[in-house]
Amino acid sequence: MLLFSAFLVSLVVTMALIPALMRVADRLSVMDTPNERKMHAGAIPRIGGMAMVIGACLPILLWLPYTNTVMAFLLSLLILLVFGAWDDSKELNYRIKFLGQFLAALVIVFWGDVNLAVFPFTGMDPVSSYLSVPVTIIFIVGVTNAVNLSDGLDGLAAGVALLSLAAIAILAKLANGGVIVLASFAVAGTIFGFLRYNTYPARIFMGDTGSQFLGFTIGVLSVMLTQQVNTALNPLLPLFLVGLPIVDTLFVMVKRISEGRSPFSADRTHMHHRLLSLGMAHYEAVSVIYVSQLALLLAAFVLRYQADIVVLLVYLGLTAFILGGLLLLQHRQTNVGWKRLTWHVARLDSSNKVRIYALGLISCGVPLYLLIGAFVLTDVPTDIALGSLILLFILLLRLVWSQQLRMVPLRLLVFPGIAFVLYLMQRDMAVAELLPSVVKSGLLFVLLVLMLFVIRSTKDQVFQTTPTDLLVVALAGGVGILHEQGMVQATFIPLVLGIVVLFYAAELIMRNMRKAWNCFTLGMIAVLALLSSSLIYKI
Repeated sequence: MLLFSAFLVSLVVTMALIPALMRVADRLSVMDTPNERKMHAGAIPRIGGMAMVIGACLPILLWLPYTNTVMAFLLSLLILLVFGAWDDSKELNYRIKFLGQFLAALVIVFWGDVNLAVFPFTGMDPVSSYLSVPVTIIFIVGVTNAVNLSDGLDGLAAGVALLSLAAIAILAKLANGGVIVLASFAVAGTIFGFLRYNTYPARIFMGDTGSQFLGFTIGVLSVMLTQQVNTALNPLLPLFLVGLPIVDTLFVMVKRISEGRSPFSADRTHMHHRLLSLGMAHYEAVSVIYVSQLALLLAAFVLRYQADIVVLLVYLGLTAFILGGLLLLQHRQTNVGWKRLTWHVARLDSSNKVRIYALGLISCGVPLYLLIGAFVLTDVPTDIALGSLILLFILLLRLVWSQQLRMVPLRLLVFPGIAFVLYLMQRDMAVAELLPSVVKSGLLFVLLVLMLFVIRSTKDQVFQTTPTDLLVVALAGGVGILHEQGMVQATFIPLVLGIVVLFYAAELIMRNMRKAWNCFTLGMIAVLALLSSSLIYKI
């Protein structure tokens, strides 16, 4: 309950502060104006980071003990807030930005005693502080800048940071690292509050204040996790936990130096720029980066207790695969066969007939899947049957008088019905015999492929998923990791994944509906009728 409270407080505070800060951003000269390196067309406030820092600090102040580490962390965030707000307003020289970051790192290292004392390939004995202290400061400042430089597309830095924090929280939870878990939840709440306004097309940016705050937090928490909370974890793990920002930043800087330029010079060579140059849409580029980050984080979990050489080789192999794949795609862009393939894909995307067929399969497939499950059920609890009857009655009224009852959202009537069936299918042995888990997973996978095609080919923005939706799916998938550690029951995993997929499918159908009566609504009427019919046998 405490973790949920920390998450909720930071979420609400961030969402409450952002609209007020947006109104004063112009007067404070905290506006991001477009230029040749930026993706947006108009001036957008870049003051969201201030709300994020305040939103995250409040639950930390309320519920964490006032140890030296916690107080040093809060003071470091205050330093970053001052320098970040100054930079967002005046666009400081990078040397002054580094000064603020180094001051924050010095506070957390010397007062907070956060230190990379155990090095890879040196055994478990701590190295000299003359070596560990400067390495720790360089690492924290490097991560702070890496996340800062990755903030190039709407929702990009925030989403990548959220995934890293989720992985850190899971590993800390397994080692009873309550301070790290609560801090991760507090920062995660503020990220979700910010993404409410930052998902493409963004209405606000986090600015250097927000991106430096996220990078610094991830760097510090990853060091605390591996060096204090669970020293059995491989010391190379922070490289995986930070993930793609480090890989991208090092790659870009090496390329700039090889071309005889300053590693801090501005250009369009970051991974998100390269993905956009391949013709990807904004949300596709961000989603590719999210998936790459997930791969690194999953590797961190699997390799957390492996030998140093194994972890290092996997890290080098994964990063080489990600960067090599990107460079190969850029090279293939000039290939005739590649151009022909992309032309066929574009033609398929633009085929309205194929899209209509795919949407029709989804519209009829979802209720058919639920109908089969509801038909096979051997027992429906009285409360679910009664709830289904009430939903059926309201749904019929909503469809008959669709114009008069438009204020009743259709999804509030459909989603509970979907959840009822999936929950009962999961616990009923008769359904397991008719629809084994392999069959159900296969059907959901086919449905997911059809959904992705319809979304990809939607040109009128009637329904457009965002990378934030991918975060929801990814975090739902993280339930599998929690099950492996005995933190959730096995039956909970397919239920969560099924609900996520079918809810998005239902949303896609309803956003594309042209008539109230159709295959989907008729099917849902039949599903609710079947569920409520069990009341007859119970009377």
